[in-house]
Amino acid sequence: MSANISEAIANAKQPFTKLEQRVATYLTSRPEAVALETSAEIASKLQVSPMTVSRFFKKLGFSDLNALRADVRSNLYGPTSARIGSRFKSFKQATQSRDEDRDRAIADAAIGTALDLRATEGWRQAVDHVAHSESVMMVGFQVMQYLANGFAMRLKYLRSNVVFLDGTDGVYAEVFGDEAKTKTLIIIDTFRYGNQGPILAKAARERGFKVILFCDEFCDWGSELSDVMLPYPNEGHFFLPFPTGIHFGLNLLYQDVVAALGDSARDKVERVAKSQDLFGNFIPE
Repeated sequence: MSANISEAIANAKQPFTKLEQRVATYLTSRPEAVALETSAEIASKLQVSPMTVSRFFKKLGFSDLNALRADVRSNLYGPTSARIGSRFKSFKQATQSRDEDRDRAIADAAIGTALDLRATEGWRQAVDHVAHSESVMMVGFQVMQYLANGFAMRLKYLRSNVVFLDGTDGVYAEVFGDEAKTKTLIIIDTFRYGNQGPILAKAARERGFKVILFCDEFCDWGSELSDVMLPYPNEGHFFLPFPTGIHFGLNLLYQDVVAALGDSARDKVERVAKSQDLFGNFIPE
């Protein structure tokens, strides 16, 4: 049934307001919320009025939310192996009525959020932790692993003691064996969140790590288990998206860490360049 919600959102004949679009994005990425949460809970989570949620459902053509919820539950608790297939079907249906202006607006919102977060005190703390902790580790869960690995590779050009946690062994031994006095762990994940994320965050903080969390707006555990939580807009109308906001946010963090390190970053890059020349890593100019 999750497909029914996505179909209804994609085929809505009346345009959504900005606040209603927030509800649409949430339910597209998390259709089970219709079965598990009340309208009041959805409104509270998204910081909109219950009336906004009510109007949203009416625009979808659902006059009876209880009947909709019964239909959701009858389909939701079937075989879970169909979930990705269902989401792909919903994605294909949504593309038939996709508006490029809407895609652009979502990208603009993601970039705008990244710039807004850059102006916060939490961001300043994140830059300081990444630049000046004795050791920095990072991990990405699910399809976000490539972002953590890419950030680690770039950060190694600027400073020492940078570790990418691939999580293959499932025990994250590097975290438990780090004896540095100051240490930072960057976690990157989006909905649906991996179950190891909050466990690792809690364990790391208990061992003296500062935890920085890059996530989307639906992370319900991050504020309690991280020192700096950086939430970006969910882009659930895309199929397994490359998150624009998190990409740009990581780029901004990297640039600000370069500035914070100053001459030491320049010296480290020069040493790396000499190693590259030694091994002939690039095509001669």
